[in-house]
Amino acid sequence: MNITVLKDYFCKSILMKNNFHMKSIPIKFVIILAAIYAFPLHAQSTKYFFYVQFKNKNSTVYSLDNPSAYLSQRAIYRRKLYSIPIDSTDLPVNPNYVSAISNLGFKIHCSTKWLNGVTVLVKDSTLISKIRKLPYVKFVQYTGITNEDILASPRQQVSDQTNFDYGVAATQINQLNGSILYVNGFRGENIHIAILDAGFRNVDKNPAFDSLRLENRLLGTMDFVNPSSNIYTEDTHGAYVLSTMAANVPGKFLGTAPKASYLLIRTEAATGEYLCEPDFWVSGIEMADSAGIDLATTSLGYTEFDNSSMNYKYADLNGKTARASIAASLACKKGMMLLNSAGNEGNKSWKYISVPSDAEGVITVGAVTANGTPTSFSSIGPTPDGRLKPELCAMGSGSALISTEGNPAAGSGTSYSCPILAGMTACYLQAARNKSKGLNLDDLKEILFRSGSQYFNPTPQMGYGIPNFEIAYEELKNIRNVNLNAKKSVKVLIKAENQILRVRLDEKEGLTSGIARLFTLTGQKIAEQSFNTSDIRLNIERLENGIYILQIDKK
Repeated sequence: MNITVLKDYFCKSILMKNNFHMKSIPIKFVIILAAIYAFPLHAQSTKYFFYVQFKNKNSTVYSLDNPSAYLSQRAIYRRKLYSIPIDSTDLPVNPNYVSAISNLGFKIHCSTKWLNGVTVLVKDSTLISKIRKLPYVKFVQYTGITNEDILASPRQQVSDQTNFDYGVAATQINQLNGSILYVNGFRGENIHIAILDAGFRNVDKNPAFDSLRLENRLLGTMDFVNPSSNIYTEDTHGAYVLSTMAANVPGKFLGTAPKASYLLIRTEAATGEYLCEPDFWVSGIEMADSAGIDLATTSLGYTEFDNSSMNYKYADLNGKTARASIAASLACKKGMMLLNSAGNEGNKSWKYISVPSDAEGVITVGAVTANGTPTSFSSIGPTPDGRLKPELCAMGSGSALISTEGNPAAGSGTSYSCPILAGMTACYLQAARNKSKGLNLDDLKEILFRSGSQYFNPTPQMGYGIPNFEIAYEELKNIRNVNLNAKKSVKVLIKAENQILRVRLDEKEGLTSGIARLFTLTGQKIAEQSFNTSDIRLNIERLENGIYILQIDKK
């Protein structure tokens, strides 16, 4: 295949813990479920979580022909925007299966339609054998305990700056060269962000979030830990995370996405660490998808639990073993930009990233100092299957944030570098939709990676380094997204600054391995590269402007 190319000029819980009430987002599509297991009894108030895996979704009442029954219009639009088909993973768990388990006396706590399972809660763990006998149950797994009084409760609704004074947040914004987005009018408007965390204390009354509440950009809350709790009286960590993006204290602080809308999801319990929590996270990210969230950020990570038999091993961090990591990859495939903190284990015995930051498609975020050097605590990669992690970094040492009382404060950890970058990425996503409608999320991530300070020399500590949003924004204006050969589904992207020629091949055509050669019009071969992926990249830095022939030979 020949193509003419014209060269022309983007552990333990790392921290914190979940509750949900929605505002104007349709919630008829939200189905919450859960799981329970049989283990030694503690105090009488102790209850047990179990994960129940179903075999199928046979005879479900839901259909792919009627997605509005379980997806919001924003979720459907996002799939259309990125040409992502609605498939069987979008179908909710079979409600007949759920009802049958509920009728056996089990409380359904939360569910996962993507993985087709539920988490249940039970006082007497010996009763779990009843669920195991059901013909459509594949397996049941004990995932943790709770002493909280968890009651079922219905979800409830919750109810322009042009002179950019970043205040104490200036260093972390300027390190990313984020001002270019603000001055061009991109501050996150109409970008919906989900935060999956431990609690959001005082967000309902903190003066730093006045504009968020008054402008009706607080989309709602959901608690997958205890639906009857008040998410605004729970842990502080989620509130700190939110402040790095959404807080606005004139003259003192401005977040990285001050005009975005936010959905607050609690998936992490403040006390105890059990396998049920990453399962809560799965339900939370699915909720975010169904609500049509554009970007999600989470400063949570899992490697070790209070029950050591639940611990992950380094070999499990391949993105395909842990349920939360599988769900994270699915979220990305469904058109959601997802950022996850790398973790704070870099100077500890574990040292590596955690679940679900190991997932493919997730942008895993490490931490650097104000001077751009890697922090000692930031968890490192790669994944055991050799993938680069983290991919990007932002300021996570002495990061500026807002206290629960509304005052400027500081904190350290990838828990903060991740949302700082996530907020800026939301503004970038807004700009991309405005400037380059033909690009998909993989293209946008690649542009961000190429803008990184260490793109040509990535490291296990910093990945591609600190992204430069000025470069990324300029590329949105200059990049060409060309389908040169519809029959072979070839997509070519040409980047001027870094001089990268990127060719995408359709895996359905079997074009996933071979040799790519570049020739002048006179037939002189000037580059050759073997490939074993559908995404080919050639360095054309030394080529002069002109017309070249790209030849792709299939093995």
